[in-house]
Amino acid sequence: MSSSGVRRCFLFALILAALALRLWQLGAMPLFSDEAYYLLWVDRLAPAYVDHPAGIALLLKVSTAWLGRTEFGVRWLNALLSAACVPLAYAVGRRYVSMWGGLFAAIAVAFGPVYIITGRVVYPDTLQMALILVNLLSLAPLLGGRGTLPRWALFGFTLALLFNTKLSSAFYAVGLGIYLLGWRRDLLRQPGLWLALGLAALGLIPVIGWNARHEWAMVRWAIHHGQGFGLPQPGLGASLAHAWRYLTPPAALLAGFAAAFAVFGLASRRVGTASPRTAAACGRQCTALFLLPLVAACLLLPILLSQANSPRNLGAGLLLLWPLAGFAIPAAGEPGASDKSGRPAHRWARGLRLPVFSLCLWLVLYGVGTTAALQGPTPLPANTAAPVIRSDASGWPEFAAEFPQPAEGLALAVDYSIAGQLAYYSGWPVFSAHPQFRLWGVPDFNDLTVLSQGYIHPELITERLRADFASTSGPSTWHYEGAGGSGAGGSGAGGSKIVYIWQAHGRRVSKAQLLDDLDFLRLAQEVGKRLR
Repeated sequence: MSSSGVRRCFLFALILAALALRLWQLGAMPLFSDEAYYLLWVDRLAPAYVDHPAGIALLLKVSTAWLGRTEFGVRWLNALLSAACVPLAYAVGRRYVSMWGGLFAAIAVAFGPVYIITGRVVYPDTLQMALILVNLLSLAPLLGGRGTLPRWALFGFTLALLFNTKLSSAFYAVGLGIYLLGWRRDLLRQPGLWLALGLAALGLIPVIGWNARHEWAMVRWAIHHGQGFGLPQPGLGASLAHAWRYLTPPAALLAGFAAAFAVFGLASRRVGTASPRTAAACGRQCTALFLLPLVAACLLLPILLSQANSPRNLGAGLLLLWPLAGFAIPAAGEPGASDKSGRPAHRWARGLRLPVFSLCLWLVLYGVGTTAALQGPTPLPANTAAPVIRSDASGWPEFAAEFPQPAEGLALAVDYSIAGQLAYYSGWPVFSAHPQFRLWGVPDFNDLTVLSQGYIHPELITERLRADFASTSGPSTWHYEGAGGSGAGGSGAGGSKIVYIWQAHGRRVSKAQLLDDLDFLRLAQEVGKRLR
């Protein structure tokens, strides 16, 4: 078999492995809090929401319309899109770096725990990452001088779609803008670029229009999120340690090698001579060394430096780093395989071939372990979030079967993220003081059933309810232990939880004041103050 045939077979095997890791028992775990919350959006389609633009709501609308409103029906389209990122990552790596760059990128996306998590649990990240890869593919021929108007239109259209997935896509656009203004100002004379920018600007209209009508709620939420919502923060060192554990050591080290290849490549004699004047003619390899690390930095640094401490969001930026690991093995016959003297290029990287291959094998083990850890306890190494997600999702079907709908009044979840889970499994409406629920409209009430987990001290919630209602009872508690925990049976596969339940009667304050008093983030801030 020819080398190209071997590559095709290997890529096909990677795609099959990615599908297996994402589809295996995909509907077994109950809905995780975030995906159940996004499912509420499907019934209230809008141009945007407090947390994100509308992309994830539209994805779930299609997914559930085709295969039903079940756990598998919610997740299957997101999982297929995540697996599709494998050949897309290969194509980006092959186009910008080399065949090896494409293969390393495909391996990282197929087995990277962060991509398995976002592929098996519905977040906006998978849709964003797929669009980033398609946008990079549409950009490549434009940088090579093949800028037809349809190609520019595709580039602009995918940017417009990106702006409707996550607000962090703006960082991606900023990185592209810096590159074009700093290294490819020759493209400013292309009418197609202005066509693309016009299409991309049209994509901002739904988000900007919705925010303008709602006092810029999404922008304010994003700023507060970046500031950690005013909650006690662990510090930069602890946040980086969290990111290390979340990404897993092999993925973090592989990303470090890829970043080092970019730094050394830019400093090398052959590539380092490139400048804004010569970048248009410096070739594919030079383009990759300027463009990919720059845009990756624009996506990664705001996440790493913010107080949100959310390493899941690093996955999009890492997409642009993985192909750079291909510089460890310059392929014969490809551009940049040797310099003008005939000596192999990237001599500084040749000694790192074995570590890079070893990290890829280590990453495969973590990928398999992460998939297993989402189903139950496993001895395999895994992403640290997997057991947390499993525990969060467990028990809600059992809770709904045992807890009757309140005969009067309203059900309110203090932990807004679980409101969707309660609504999905109980079938009765559950509200929250979260700003999105307020925008939808919380019905008036006199009595209230309040539910919470242990994220907020129950004593603090009791204190607030006694101040706001004529009478309050509780909290009573509901305990759950899934299989693999101290109990047996159930849906949790090792997950466990305690739900606290209060009954409050005779509201004595305004509805707005009560919702302020039961707002999860305000309660969490109060807990932080008392701990200090």
